Amino acid sequence: MNTFGELYSIIEKADVVTIWGHGLPDGDCYGSQIALREALRDHFPNKKVYAVGTGIPSLFEFISPMDEVDDETIASSLAVLVDVSCLHRVEDQRVRLAKGFIKFDHHNPNYLSEPFEHPQYADKNRIAAAEILFDFFVENNMSINRVCANALYTGLMTDSGDFIFYGTTPHTMEVAKKCIELGADRKTLKRIIYRETPEMKAFKRYMCEKTKQFGQVGYCWINKEEYESFGLAYEDASSYVNAIANAVPNNVYAYFCEAPNGEIRVELRSNKGFPVQPVAAYFGGGGHTFAAGLSIIDGKPTMEEVLEELDHVKGYDIDEVR
Repeated sequence: MNTFGELYSIIEKADVVTIWGHGLPDGDCYGSQIALREALRDHFPNKKVYAVGTGIPSLFEFISPMDEVDDETIASSLAVLVDVSCLHRVEDQRVRLAKGFIKFDHHNPNYLSEPFEHPQYADKNRIAAAEILFDFFVENNMSINRVCANALYTGLMTDSGDFIFYGTTPHTMEVAKKCIELGADRKTLKRIIYRETPEMKAFKRYMCEKTKQFGQVGYCWINKEEYESFGLAYEDASSYVNAIANAVPNNVYAYFCEAPNGEIRVELRSNKGFPVQPVAAYFGGGGHTFAAGLSIIDGKPTMEEVLEELDHVKGYDIDEVR
């Protein structure tokens, strides 16, 4: 892993910087992209800096929209990956046109998938990439404006489950406090991010009713006709893995959701120290120790194969290994 100073020096030499995140971006991905863009634009006013991807449209008006960037600009840029472990998991694969790559991340490395063999700062012990970026800004005397503070707080709040998930630390809370002092509007952000329509609530109840048991695994399979019948888009419906956690008591949870193109998004979660990231990595996915994901493409792997591997995950006492 490289130091913040080394990554700063690489950014300092680039005239054009493009910032990239993972597919189906969440709050930490979007927040980290916008926060880094804002900090770099303020600190290096002569650089061209862009955040590329779909972002989270519900936050565009309150925080910021994403940027439209052409291929020529990308080809002249340093690509900075945030909240994503490797190039093949980047949402917009035009990232590969860039002439250089670095990343800030908090996922476990994907040694079984595609390693990231470029300069990077990756700390899997941080709850969010936004937490890492805050430290990067402070160490390099970079200013944090109101937009940047709201974006950072978005990343912290969403990846920590509003500061209740395992991995939330005193440092996380201190960063959140400083973001609020710098202008982050916690109340408005929470209202936007955690808003649920009646359709969303009804769909989550439906998911719970469909949840089944496979050994120590609670799982649910949803096809596109099902979530469309509730008036939901795939981008929303596929992110509700936590909705099945209360359906039946389990150590491990798996949510299989069909995309419009037939690909199956598989989201994995676990409790009480049961690591699911190795299973995701085994099937070409990745993520965090207790929150990871993979894809089923053309029926491979099968749902049964994924469930079999998850049922063999052995737990350990988190407090013993910390």
